[in-house]
Amino acid sequence: MKAYYDRVGKELSFKAKNVSEMLKELKIMKNTVIVVANNEIVNEDYKFKEKDKVKILSVVSGG
Repeated sequence: MKAYYDRVGKELSFKAKNVSEMLKELKIMKNTVIVVANNEIVNEDYKFKEKDKVKILSVVSGG
C-alpha cells in the first residue's frame, strides 16, 4: 500500500496491515502524526483495506 506523508511531500510504500505497524515500518513516531484513511481520522488499531486512501499528517504546535 501507499500513504502520502505531508512532511516529506510524497507517497511512501508500506506492507503493514494496520496503522501502528505502518508507523513502525516507516520509522515515524506515533505521537508526531495523525493518520487519515478515506478522509477520516483513524486510530492505531485501524486495519487497512485494499482501496483505502491513506495520509500521514504532521502535528504542528507552537506557543
